[in-house]
Amino acid sequence: MKLTTIMGQVDTNSFLIEENGHVIIIDPAEADNIAKAISDMGCKPDYIFLTHEHFDHIGGVEELRKKYDIPVIACSLCSERIQDKTDNLSRIADVLQYFKTGEAPEERTEPYTCEPADITFDEEYELNWRGHSFTLKRAPGHSPGSTIITLDEDTVFTGDYMFFDKEETLRLKGGSEEEYYAKAKPILDSIPEGSHIYPGHGKDYIK
Repeated sequence: MKLTTIMGQVDTNSFLIEENGHVIIIDPAEADNIAKAISDMGCKPDYIFLTHEHFDHIGGVEELRKKYDIPVIACSLCSERIQDKTDNLSRIADVLQYFKTGEAPEERTEPYTCEPADITFDEEYELNWRGHSFTLKRAPGHSPGSTIITLDEDTVFTGDYMFFDKEETLRLKGGSEEEYYAKAKPILDSIPEGSHIYPGHGKDYIK
């Protein structure tokens, strides 16, 4: 298995998991750089997974879904909220980018939406894929649709949780400190020591 990290808009990490010529895409921030990487690898995409609904994690969803004719998997609330320009935060994308980077974009970001996910779940979803096991668990707090994705029990894609060098943000629209401590934090705390953590921004590390 090979895992590739690709940087997208607002320094968002997108991930490609490759096994025997097939790929799973996690959080496609931008379509072009992901499509180029897949072409260079000579692989066939099978699925798109989403850790949550925010614009910087879904920018390439529609183009890649149509290009490769593959299903998107997300929790039900994530699927619902990617269809709304306010809930997915694309209405305020430029403002968020400015506060994050200190630089305004050269061109205005037009608000956008995605079609619903093709496969949805309420709380948990399991998938066996080419000898590997995935578990997706809804973990609200950063957003209602936030999801933790575990691969083979020791590799975890945490979305906008568990950054290497900063705290989680719970104050964006839809964020909830109450839900974070009630649902997300217990899931995060249960991740075994020694697991490889791949957050949505910043570098990966060993817990």
